[in-house]
Amino acid sequence: MSGTATTGGGLPGTGEVRFRVLGPWDVINNDQPVSIPPGQMRLLLASLLVAPGHAVPAEVVAERLWPERMPMHARAAVHTYVARLRRLLGKDAIETAHDGYRLTVAESVIDLWRFRRLLERAAAAGTAEAELPLLRQALSLWRGRPFVGIESTWLDREVVPRLREEWFTALERRIDLEIAANHAGSVIPELRDLVGTYPTRESLWLRLIDALHRSGRRAEALEAYQQVRVVLSEELGVSPGDALQRIHREVLKDSAPAVRAEAGVTRQLPPDLANFVRRPELARLDALRPVVRRNARLTHLVAIDGAPGTGKTALAAHWAHQVADGYPEVQLYLNLRGYGPGEPVSASAAVEILLRALGVRGDLIPRGVDQRAAMLRSTLAGRRVLLLLDNARDAEQVRPLLPGGESLVIVTSRNQLRGLSIRDGAHRVTLGPLPPDGALALLAGAVGSARVAAEPDAAARLTELCAGLPLALAIVAERAYNAGGLAEVARALEDERLRFDVLGGDGDADLWAALSWSYRALDDDAAALLRALALHPANDISLEAAAALAGLPVRRTRQVLLQLHTVHLVQQRRAHRYELHDLVRWYAADLAARQDTEAERAAAVGRLLDWYLHAAVAADTRLLPHRQRHFVAPYEPHEAPPAFADAAAAMAWFEREFDCLRAVISWAGAHGWGGHAWRIVTAMTAFFERQIPWQDAIDVHRAALEAAAAAGERMGEGYLLNALGCLYYFKGDRHAATKHLRQALARFRAAGHARGEAMLLGNLGLMHGERGDHGTAREYAARALALCDALGYERGRALNLDNLGVACYAAGEFERAIDCHSGAHVINTRIGDVHSEAMNQHHLGRAYAATGRHRPALRAYRTAIKMYRELGNPRFEALILVDVGRALDRAGHPGMARAAWQVAVVTLKEFDDPQALEIQERCASLP
Repeated sequence: MSGTATTGGGLPGTGEVRFRVLGPWDVINNDQPVSIPPGQMRLLLASLLVAPGHAVPAEVVAERLWPERMPMHARAAVHTYVARLRRLLGKDAIETAHDGYRLTVAESVIDLWRFRRLLERAAAAGTAEAELPLLRQALSLWRGRPFVGIESTWLDREVVPRLREEWFTALERRIDLEIAANHAGSVIPELRDLVGTYPTRESLWLRLIDALHRSGRRAEALEAYQQVRVVLSEELGVSPGDALQRIHREVLKDSAPAVRAEAGVTRQLPPDLANFVRRPELARLDALRPVVRRNARLTHLVAIDGAPGTGKTALAAHWAHQVADGYPEVQLYLNLRGYGPGEPVSASAAVEILLRALGVRGDLIPRGVDQRAAMLRSTLAGRRVLLLLDNARDAEQVRPLLPGGESLVIVTSRNQLRGLSIRDGAHRVTLGPLPPDGALALLAGAVGSARVAAEPDAAARLTELCAGLPLALAIVAERAYNAGGLAEVARALEDERLRFDVLGGDGDADLWAALSWSYRALDDDAAALLRALALHPANDISLEAAAALAGLPVRRTRQVLLQLHTVHLVQQRRAHRYELHDLVRWYAADLAARQDTEAERAAAVGRLLDWYLHAAVAADTRLLPHRQRHFVAPYEPHEAPPAFADAAAAMAWFEREFDCLRAVISWAGAHGWGGHAWRIVTAMTAFFERQIPWQDAIDVHRAALEAAAAAGERMGEGYLLNALGCLYYFKGDRHAATKHLRQALARFRAAGHARGEAMLLGNLGLMHGERGDHGTAREYAARALALCDALGYERGRALNLDNLGVACYAAGEFERAIDCHSGAHVINTRIGDVHSEAMNQHHLGRAYAATGRHRPALRAYRTAIKMYRELGNPRFEALILVDVGRALDRAGHPGMARAAWQVAVVTLKEFDDPQALEIQERCASLP
């Protein structure tokens, strides 16, 4: 058979039988579960499943079925069980062969063998990029301990241990690849759970300590080592092995945060050019190589300047590829957009982008540009770095990005950047138009030397018409490649040049003529998309967002973008992401203003903003599945938003798109699209909460609040004022928090938004309780509960029971607080709201601790920490650890309290939390 079992008398019809044994026992036939009786029937099937396609002798089966007391007629008994199993699986599913039995289904329908074959493919993949998805796919097949539901000494002794070791090997290899790819922070929650489940497996602790250290969480790494030392001593009576002791010494010696030298490879250089002709300038750059090698421990700066379209980026990228072997670990690229229709990338945002590219989590990135620059230097300390900064505005934009140490920084700009040369020692190379021989060589490389030799005058005229500009020549050469003759192309370009002069164009006439000529050869979809791309405010755009902007299906948009890329009108520096050269952007923006009506431009922008809004909502829904999102209703996306498999995928999308989202929000607020601006910000609640420093989040919300106010959207003001109130609360400014929450309540009442009013009443109750106004706090909480009851709003009821519990706690009514939190727990559990329950368990732990019941308090804290780790929210985890330390200190365990506080302080400092200094001082005062 070829993977299909024909059913016999047990189940009607035909179809594929599938077996899942990597976890609870599961057999499926025709998409219907097949009930295999427990005991010998399941054990018989297990014996056949571990060897599909191979005969298992009857006596071996009998020994496995009756390991202690075999029946008198064992062979006949085995045959009887085989007959029963055939009736359930199909008469052809099991064959009798060579005095035994063989399962005839394909390995592909048995998860155990699919797992093993995927591992074989992963081992043969050759590259980490190919291996990692195969490992993930293999591990996704596991649902728990193999063969759950079968009791067998044979399985427990011979099969399950081997399978579990295969799982550990694959899991640890996958984690190693994740860490090597600068994703150490993302595997920390998983590793914490793993060491909790397998506390004596040193290899897991080793990876946890390494991931913590790479993520800049040094105190937590040291604490993890102390934990494993205690576990190994108490459980096994041994000390940590050599590998653990070695990494412990590394952590003690290395105080640098973020990524260490062995943290993996980052390679972002733009593609190299096959047809490169600037040999004299390349020789000047090559002459710098001995200087770089002689002073290898210094940072070397090379500044390439020139007029638009002279090929600065091409020269920089080509030389970067020539010298890249000397910088095998870190090769970074960033377009600073110093010159173009939009705003340049600020120095602060540029450093943040580089840190994110190096795998530093957003919640670890400090606010100020100086602090960010210091983190960048620390992150890259001890590593050889090649950094290409394209299209810089001035020296001030570049200086905070300089990595220090053994680095080569290549900067391109229209500006001569004399400040970098005088103050920072940059070596300058200035580009002019290509000389005639260089321009001819570029043309010959594109259309063929024979054609240039056959029509030398026409070729020379073409290079003259393009004024020696490589960008114009590349565009014209693409057209000439398919033309009948170069003379024909030259005449057409002369006509276009004359047409441009007659129209009174104010750009570079030669380049504008080449762009216009190439543009008019596009089909309608490609021409419309080029014009629309000029409307996008960010550096680059994803394929899906471009489809929304164009109003085309994704498949068609991919074809259109390929057409634009082929004729050099768009660039693709990363997979499925596209950007415009700044000159092409100027040209496309001019076209859009002249050829598209205001209504057409507005429709394109509206589709784009709708898509970003719904994509953000889809990601936020994965992070906060129980949140109500009534604010989205007015807008429908042209293209379906992304589907996110899990919370990790949603968070990764936010990280990847954050720079685009930030630019889109700012642009929307400034250009009359305030409704979209505040809605996109509101849809990013969980991301801001978990990944962005408080003050940065406050700045984005304030800008969106101004946009909502300008648009007259009172409900939007209410959402943003509520979010600002929460952000100020987390930051420790209770007065500002209360002020914003009161303003939000007024907006929701004016808009008639009852659920919003209930939310604000509960939040205000929380504020008043923490300020000591217990009567007002209880009054607000009671009104909020009554409103939720009237609305039938279960989640709101749970949230406000939690708020009421906090108010009672603040008033010293600890038993009543415990009752409130217990009631919220019942509702959260029923509706499955993990986020709200994590917060509720934190507050329940505080209430228990206040009554002196430290064991249930610590149990609640542990539950909350586990939930926040699963949610990927380290900042709230740190806040719980502060209370854990207080409970341990009151319980008479100052050493354990200090350990909890030291771990918390590392994260609190990253968020400028006012508790950090207080907790640090408390640690110092402990005996």
